[in-house]
Parts: sequence; C-alpha cells; structure tokens
Amino acid sequence: MSIFNKNRIGILSKKGIYKYLFYGLGEIILVVIGILIAVNINNRNEQSASEKRLKSYLQVYHQDMVQDTLVINSVLKYTEDRKEFFNLFLSDSVEAKHYLEKPQGLGLVLSYSPFKLQQKGISLLDNYVNDNEVEQDTLISKILANHKAFDNLINETNTRISEDISDNMNYLKGNEPWIADLLLGNINNPDMLPYFLSDSYRARLAVHSTLIYGNLVPILNQLKINHIKIFEELNKRMDK
Repeated sequence: MSIFNKNRIGILSKKGIYKYLFYGLGEIILVVIGILIAVNINNRNEQSASEKRLKSYLQVYHQDMVQDTLVINSVLKYTEDRKEFFNLFLSDSVEAKHYLEKPQGLGLVLSYSPFKLQQKGISLLDNYVNDNEVEQDTLISKILANHKAFDNLINETNTRISEDISDNMNYLKGNEPWIADLLLGNINNPDMLPYFLSDSYRARLAVHSTLIYGNLVPILNQLKINHIKIFEELNKRMDK
C-alpha cells in the first residue's frame, strides 16, 4: 500500500506543479496586458495633450498673423501716401515752391515706418517641433519656412533702410548747419532749399525711394498674399 500511496503523492505533486506554473504564467500574461493597456492609455493621453498644446500654439500664431496683417496694411498705407512726394521731388520739374507748398518732401530720406513680424507664435511652434518627434506636418512646415524667409528679408531690408537714414542724417549733421532748423520744424532758412534742389539730394532721394518701393513694399505685398493662403489652411485646421 505504501508504494501506491507514494506514487499517488508523486502524481498529485506533479499536477500541483503544473497548475502552479499555469497560474504563474497566467499572472504574468495579465500583468503584461495591464502594462500594455496602461502604456496605450498614457500614449493616448500624451497625444491628446500634445494635440491640444499644438492647437493653442496655432491659435497664438493666428493672433500674431492678424496683428502682422494690421501693421502691414498700416505700413503700406503710409508708404502709399508718401509715394506722390517721392514722384514729385524726383521729377525734373521740381522747383523751390513745391517744397514750400509740400514741406513733407524735406524729410523723405530721414524717416520711414519700420515693420517686424511677431515672434511669439512662431517661437512656440518652432520649439514644439524641436521637442516632439512628430510626423511631417505640411502646414507647420509651411508656416515655419514662410516665416523664416520673410523674417530674414524684412530684417535685411530694415537694416539697409535704417543705415541709409543714418547716412543721410550724418551727412546733414556734418555738412549742413541748417539741419537744426529742419529738425525743429523751421523751414524758412534760405540755405535749405538749394540743397534739396541739388543733384546730390536727388541721388539720395532716389536711393531711399528704391529701398522703400523697390524692396520693402514688394516684400510686404508678397507677405500679405502668403498670409492669406496660410490663413485659409490654418482656419481649416483649427475648425476640425
């Protein structure tokens, strides 16, 4: 009898071991499934949070574009209002009386309306792309490329115009004593008009006109066109 009892105990022990192994394997599988579910939920939460963050950044950039468009329109109107003075005082028929009738011509090479693109929204989008491993987004790529290209063009043009104004101011400061009267609004100094009727001033006026109407204005007009296209795509994205 003892031999049979030992055999029975052995069989039961083996069955117990198998049951324990199956139970342990089942526990491991459940843990793995739980981890996979948790990772999946976490990934979805992170993706959702990332999408919300991107949408908020696009809203900021949208606001920047609205502000930029308003300023661009203002700058273009300012330059358009001054264009008649450039045309008049660059013409061969300009006379002293024209400056007396339209004293705005006396300060054409000494001022302009600068423009710079808003940077907050583009910085957020740029950082978002750098900080996240995201698939290629055509709209974001277009926004970043467009902003970078025009930001460089505008900054370079602003620099050239500012340098030209500084050069004109330095020349007047060093060579024309009446500049103090002009800056104070006194245009009755008799020594003033001969300079503005000279070829030297006409050359300076031509250079400044080219920088404004040959460089800045075309850039701003093209930027407006690009903004309209991006506006349309951006509004579609934000409406989804």
